[in-house]
Amino acid sequence: MGAVVDPAWGLRLAARRLTDLLGEPRYRRRWQVHSVVRRAELSRAAVAAVLAEHLFDAGEVDDGHRSRSLENRVGRALNGDRLSDATLELFIRAFEFTDEDADELRNLRSGRSTARQLVVADALGPEEPMPPRPWRTLQLAEEHHVGPDRSPRLHHTRQLLEAVEATDRYTYAFDTAYAAVSVLHGGDPVRAFRVAGTPIHVVEVLLSRPLLAGQTTHLEYQTVFAYPEPPAPEFRRGVTASVRHLAITVHFDPAARPRRLLRGCWASVESETAERVEPVELVDGQASFELVPPGRCVLGYRWEW
Repeated sequence: MGAVVDPAWGLRLAARRLTDLLGEPRYRRRWQVHSVVRRAELSRAAVAAVLAEHLFDAGEVDDGHRSRSLENRVGRALNGDRLSDATLELFIRAFEFTDEDADELRNLRSGRSTARQLVVADALGPEEPMPPRPWRTLQLAEEHHVGPDRSPRLHHTRQLLEAVEATDRYTYAFDTAYAAVSVLHGGDPVRAFRVAGTPIHVVEVLLSRPLLAGQTTHLEYQTVFAYPEPPAPEFRRGVTASVRHLAITVHFDPAARPRRLLRGCWASVESETAERVEPVELVDGQASFELVPPGRCVLGYRWEW
């Protein structure tokens, strides 16, 4: 049985995902025509204009209704302060969200897991030891998105796995229960647990096809986060000697650009101080690197506000 999910978690998860969806091209173009600056960040006034236009077309308001009256409602929804069922359905209708996107938002709002998406707190079972890893990663690409509140809001991972012995599972480990994991390609999330005596949570993914030793498969998954407070300003990734190609990109919301960004190398995931750091310049709010890792190491970014 899953844990009882704090309603605020579901609200924050849905708000994060709603914000990200509105930034995608198919939905962005709907509000961008109402934005004065075409390449600007998400405009709440422009989003409110889309909602107002829908209400007028549906005959729910008259032509004297002003979109400005909806801006506070939009702000509360996107901030995760308040997102009622009625407001969520208004967004879904006005932006004509696909059935898949609409169902994802409804389930997140309710804190419920689905066949393709697992809300970690909803699915947590008893604590367990860290499971063995009968696979290794050959290629890894990470995209880490930091939101306007300076907290991670979305993480996207693509990786090529090779089985070192027969297996039908992959285990994805991270350090928070404030998350919902969707597998976009290669499997389905089936359960979650906390590793005994640690802050590490594991989501177990049932692969689309079982692997024999030496066989490979591609996995693609994304994690929506809903931290109650911003975590440490960094993203690190531990890699092993089997990784032939590593790519890490960090994206910062225009409202949360760091004062200083550093690329670093740490001795281990527990190390607080990096062994090597170098300053990195942001370009359009993002920075990235690609390399062949020099054996087992921990690579990533740290930033200062």
